[in-house]
Amino acid sequence: MKKENLSLKEIFLKDERYRISYYFSLEELVLSLKKVGIISPPLVTFRGERCILVSGWKRVLACLKISLSPLPVFVIEEENDLKTFLTAFYENLATRKFSLLEKAEILNKLKKFGEEEKRIVRFYMPLLNIPSTLSLLDSYLIFSQLEPEVKRVIHEKNMSFPSVELLAGFTPQERKLLLPLLLPLSQNKRKKTLEDLQEISKKNDVSAEKILKTKEILDILGTKRLSPLQKADNIRLLLKKKRYPALSTWTDSFNSLLKRLQWPREIEINPSPFFEEEDFFVKFNFKDQEELQASLHKLQELASREELSEIFKFK
Repeated sequence: MKKENLSLKEIFLKDERYRISYYFSLEELVLSLKKVGIISPPLVTFRGERCILVSGWKRVLACLKISLSPLPVFVIEEENDLKTFLTAFYENLATRKFSLLEKAEILNKLKKFGEEEKRIVRFYMPLLNIPSTLSLLDSYLIFSQLEPEVKRVIHEKNMSFPSVELLAGFTPQERKLLLPLLLPLSQNKRKKTLEDLQEISKKNDVSAEKILKTKEILDILGTKRLSPLQKADNIRLLLKKKRYPALSTWTDSFNSLLKRLQWPREIEINPSPFFEEEDFFVKFNFKDQEELQASLHKLQELASREELSEIFKFK
């Protein structure tokens, strides 16, 4: 490699053949560039008359943002795309961790540039901390083909592999409908929503798109008094009820009984998951003997009430 100074205009940024990172903030890097300039030059190569960026997209885009030009670069004098890409790959491998989407892009580029699948599985996937299986390679290759807006949400919400795998199983139109519902939810609720929707779709042999366009869901989405989180949570609960109708009936009846009993909020009571066990679990907090006695007194009072016997019908 040789070092040169190039104008930003000389780098053809429309050619993204080696690019693996798309979603990042430039604010801190811009500040750094203003203070000390480029310390680690980007890597470029030439294809015909064009200068192509190999590594350092974040640095170059930050330079573009503040019109910092010319800039130092290292020129890779290699005509083979795979070998050129591997230079950038190993440079980054030694200095940082790759995100899920970056791993997907790396595996996609390796295959695109002619690396054999067997070698990708055996050699490169362990370097990326991915178990060496062909099925996982297929999953990551699918991730690399997801729509840009979907990838942005995956990045912003740091979605887990299981959730992304579930999301990738829906059609592009279904993913578009799902994004507003997934954004406000936590990681676990997001995954459960996707699982429930997928299972309802399979069980009833109806597309997820049709389910997401039912009147019940559209009514929730159209309610102005609800926040995005409340809408997403209501739809999540609706899907859970559709997937587990019997469980939903038991849960509603159980909550109705607690309401009739005027069960105190400070004392938590839960049945076993899916009401499959005979045990019930009670939880409460106290900071002194007086609070402990008060909670025990309330429990003793509740235990003496005849209506409490109904709770054991849920066993």
